[in-house]
Formats: sequence, C-alpha cells, structure tokens
Amino acid sequence: MGLGTTAARGSAITLGGQWVKFLIQFTSIAVLARVLSPDDFGKMAMVMAVVGAATVIGDFGLSLASVQASEISENQRSNLFWINTAIGLLLTLLVFAAAPLFDRFYDVDGLSDIVRAVSVIFVLNGLTVQLRADLTRNLKFVKLTVTEIAAQGIALAVTIPLALLHYGVWSLVAQQIIVSTVLLGSSALLLRWIPNRPTRNADMRSLLSFGTNTMLTQLVTYSSANADSVALGKLHGSTEVGVYDRAYQLFKIPIAQLATPMTRVALPVLSRITDPAVYMAYLVRAQTVLCYVMLGAFAYAAAVAYPLMDLVLGSGWDAAAPIFRILAVGGAFQALSYIYYWVFLSTGRVDVHLRYSLVGRGLMIVAVCVGAIFGSLGTAIGSSVGFVAVWLIYSFVAIPRIGIGTGPLVRSAVRPMMLFGAMFGVASLSLTLFQQVPSFVALALAGMVCVVFVGVVALTSKSVRSDLNALVDTCRKVVG
Repeated sequence: MGLGTTAARGSAITLGGQWVKFLIQFTSIAVLARVLSPDDFGKMAMVMAVVGAATVIGDFGLSLASVQASEISENQRSNLFWINTAIGLLLTLLVFAAAPLFDRFYDVDGLSDIVRAVSVIFVLNGLTVQLRADLTRNLKFVKLTVTEIAAQGIALAVTIPLALLHYGVWSLVAQQIIVSTVLLGSSALLLRWIPNRPTRNADMRSLLSFGTNTMLTQLVTYSSANADSVALGKLHGSTEVGVYDRAYQLFKIPIAQLATPMTRVALPVLSRITDPAVYMAYLVRAQTVLCYVMLGAFAYAAAVAYPLMDLVLGSGWDAAAPIFRILAVGGAFQALSYIYYWVFLSTGRVDVHLRYSLVGRGLMIVAVCVGAIFGSLGTAIGSSVGFVAVWLIYSFVAIPRIGIGTGPLVRSAVRPMMLFGAMFGVASLSLTLFQQVPSFVALALAGMVCVVFVGVVALTSKSVRSDLNALVDTCRKVVG
C-alpha cells in the first residue's frame, strides 16, 4: 500500500472516530452546561490551566520522538517507557505537595483538594505515553481510535449522573481521572506489550534531544493557550472563567476533531518521504484540504455564534457568544499553523520550532494578559491576535530558516481565506433576517446560505473549483 493510500485510509479511520468523539464531547458540553454552574467550570479550568502543564512535561516530547525516529530498538522503547513513567510519578508527587499554593494564588478556597485529586492523572499518563506512541508509529489507527472513544464514552457515562446528583465540580474531576484510567487500560490491553528492564545498552541521546526540544516547545504553546484562564481567574474570579471556558471548549472542537488527529496520520507518513518534490506535494495537498475544511468550519461557526451558543449551552450563557465569535476568527489562523507543525516534526527541526515558538507564543501571552484586564472579551481578542502573530512568524521567518519555501503553502491558503471570509460576511448578514426563528432553524438556514454561496463561487472561479476537485479526490481515496 502506498503512502498516499496509507495516509488517506489513516485519515478516514481517525476522522471517523473523531465524529464519534465529537458527539460525545458535544453531549458533554450541552448536558453539563445545563446542570453545572459557570463557577464549577471556572474552578476546574483554573486548576487544569496550571496543572495541565505537568501533562506536557510528563510526555517530555518522547512520544513524538518515538514516532518520528526512522528506527527504534526494543531497548530504546523500554527505556522511553520507564522514563515517562518516572517523570509521571514525580509530577504526581510534586503537584500533590504544591496543592495549597492554588488557594493562595487564586484566593479561592477548595482548589487544593481538586489539585490533589487530579494529581493522579500524571502517573497514569506517564504509563500510557509510549503505549500510544507505539500504536501511532505502527499506524494502528483503529486501535488508537477505539481506545479514545472508550475513554471519552465511559467517562461521560459516569460524569453526567454525578452532575445530576449535585457533585458539582467533582463530577468534572471524576471525568478527567476516568479518561486517563480507561485510556491506559485499553491501550495496554490492545497492545499487549511488556517493556524490558531499563538498560544502558541503548543510544538515547538523539531521542532525548528531540524530546527535550519538543517538550519545551509544547510547554510554551501550552502556556500561551492557558494563560487566558490563569489571568482571568486571577483578575476576575471563577465565574468569569467559567463562561469563557465554555466558549473556548466549543471553539476548540474543530481543531480537536480535525487538525490534531491529522497530525497522528501526517507525522509518520511525512517522516518517511525523502524526495523534496514529493514532500512538498504532500504538504500542499494537505494544506488545501486543511484550509477548506477548517476555515469553512470556523467561518460558519463564527457567523452563527449567537444561535449556536443558545442551542448548545442554553439560557444563562449569553455572554459566551461574542467570546466564541472572536476566538473562531483567531482559530482559522491556528488551523493554518498546523501544516508548519508537521514540517518541524517530520524534518526533525524542533530546535527552530522552539526558537520561533518562544517569540510567537510569547507575544500571545502578552496580548492575552493585557486583554484579560478588560475581561473575557479582551482575553479572546488577545488570543486571536496571538494566533495571527504565530502564523505570520512561522510563514515568513521560521519555515524559510529550514530550507523550505512557504510560497506554495501560503498561496494555497489565500483562496480559502478569501472565500470563507466572504462567506462569513454573507452568512452573518443573512442571520439578521432569521432573528425571530428558533436557533436550530437559524443554524440550518445559515448553513444553506453558506452552501449556496460556495457553490456559486465554485461555478465562477476556476481556481476554487480546482481546489474543491482536489478535496473531492482526497475524499475518494479515503472512502476507497
């Protein structure tokens, strides 16, 4: 089977599973928003924004180091497993001990108990990292998808009853712990791999070097992505964070459902390509597909922000709509940056990725912290400005530094940016005619307007028609 077919089939399996996960996540957001309070979500977001960094450190970039390596021995795999496990255990102990600091920093009582409970996640994740890396490396996309669906589904089946029984924020704590536990158990059961004892008879230097640079980059990225919850929690309290967090979680769905899982398929495939021309052809095709799917999703979501928030979250969450709209605009540029992430990883140039992530993500953190002074809307604006800055820095400074021209990639993004920018304007204007209809009707009518608009443009633009044909061809490979 060729790499193109492997990538297409892997995408089909992964994205098919993501739709199941989407239904689970959507159900979780819609149901829990009607049962729990913004304060509950806010407290959990304030805790996870800080302690979640320990998850990044626990991985230490070694999962991607294992996937990206051209060859890896049994002793190297085993050593990586024990390193991740040791780091996870250490982080659990450190986070547990540091729990009282959360009450003092946020000036909110009870956060320390939540921190102690979630600290167990880090040792569970440490045990899981290399199991899932091995499945990814060997292109076991079905097993990866099954374990993720099982973890999300079982966790939700427990969380909703706990929320209905008035356990409040503790139902969210249980959800996090159950996901990590089921992911570990199901991955171990499907892989059936027993690591060797740690040994010095394995060359770990290149793996650890790659992992360290990747981990530092991910830590910078994580910090910029979670500075909003920390700054809002410190300045405005848990209720404001809770409203912002619900909008942010919905904003993340297109990225979580499409761009992030595609990395699982793209990295092992791109890492195996040695011909520069073939490599660039894969990148341009992937960029085209990513742009038309992701930018279309974000443009539609931004246009229908108000009826969408009303339908999903229900009453009492009106303030989430403008936050969501602003984040969706920035999310389009976040999606565009994913192709560069694949380039950095597949070429092994994680050192360049780290260097320019420090610049771009540093600017994002500054923008978010300044915006947080003005509340949740200001924070959303800061995040979106940061996403644009990161894309510009990657496109015109970072990627050229590793000898890859970004001209074809930028050009492949311009048409869908213009197309869906115009579609956003048309759909937003059309919604002014549907203000008195139920939210689900408004969403459907706006969707029809979007489809008709794109269809008309495709009929009149040869370039857009060519892009859509490439998208259809990729879908045929996925189905076939």
